[in-house]
Amino acid sequence: MLMETVKIKSLGIKAEKIEGVLGKIMGLMFSGKRSLLFVFRKEQKAGIHMLFVFFPIIVVWLNEKKKITRCSVARPFISFPSGKGKYVLEVPYDREIFEKLKNKSKLMF
Repeated sequence: MLMETVKIKSLGIKAEKIEGVLGKIMGLMFSGKRSLLFVFRKEQKAGIHMLFVFFPIIVVWLNEKKKITRCSVARPFISFPSGKGKYVLEVPYDREIFEKLKNKSKLMF
């Protein structure tokens, strides 16, 4: 199965596009550091868990127009953030990327 990659130029990253239920359930559990972009059929409340994720991540919720509705740092095993969006971006924590996100209201991909 080919994994589609999405470029987010303003952050200088590529993320694996995840649309299936199993991929959304597994997320970054038991994996190495990589970026994921979860795509939902419609805007909805989406929570994440950090069970068996061994590194901190940045989580960004975006609406249908790709406007950032929430941005949060999630810590291994102890964070369970949620937000509303059609897209959820998970990126391994990087201070520079987190600072860029603070100054953005929208992402293009």
